[in-house]
Amino acid sequence: MKDYIVRLQELGLTRREAEIYLALLSKKELTASEIAKITSVSRTKSYEILQNLVKRKVCNENFKNGTKIFSSVNPDIAIQNLISIYEEDLKRKKRVAEKSRDELIEMYNTKRIINDPLDYIEVLSDIRQIRDRWMTIQKNTKKELLVFTKPPYSVGLEDNIETETESLTNQVVGKGIYEYKGITSPEEKNNLKKMLLAYQKIGEQVRLIEELPMKLVISDEAIAMFALNDRVSLQPSITTMIIDHPSFAAALKKVFESYWAVSIKVEDF
Repeated sequence: MKDYIVRLQELGLTRREAEIYLALLSKKELTASEIAKITSVSRTKSYEILQNLVKRKVCNENFKNGTKIFSSVNPDIAIQNLISIYEEDLKRKKRVAEKSRDELIEMYNTKRIINDPLDYIEVLSDIRQIRDRWMTIQKNTKKELLVFTKPPYSVGLEDNIETETESLTNQVVGKGIYEYKGITSPEEKNNLKKMLLAYQKIGEQVRLIEELPMKLVISDEAIAMFALNDRVSLQPSITTMIIDHPSFAAALKKVFESYWAVSIKVEDF
């Protein structure tokens, strides 16, 4: 009996509701007084619980000789009725979530115009947020996009080519320096070269270097997006900073240009 009560609780019934439903299963029909005698639920409380079971369509309510009697709904139908309730509740929550998402996004975007002395700095650690921000920055670039690319990638090279194609079609100058440290086998080298030639074909100016100091994106000499190695492990980290400040972007562009000067072409790789 205890196991059945636990299972019914997992389906959303309370312990007392489960106890009364099981009591109804054992008899053809019962009054509230009779239910109180064979369960731990008082007569007064049983009326309230029975009404809840009727609303959930797992219990039937009828009158017999002027007395209100109750009977269980077939378990096959009762469980389906409970599932239907949860499905409707889930649909309602999805509608609320969709409406709330739009309103919360508007609130989130609005806060950026508030006069906060550090509102030009953003820190992200969720891989999906990093991917979305990278895609947004890339799509919104109007003139120039400079990139240090090194593993681990938030967006795979093969997955990013379509977005960059759209960007470069809009007369954006794209330059990318790719790290090849750790790529040793002929197969890995050929795969990397194949991808970089594809990027070159869509208009990106491509170079390679053995090792890069960080992941870096500089958009229109205004926005810099970068991720540094972890200070303890010295391994690449996905934690990413985005700084919307022309002076900072200009300084990092000098760093990019210094690495560009010593990098090699794809054909020489």
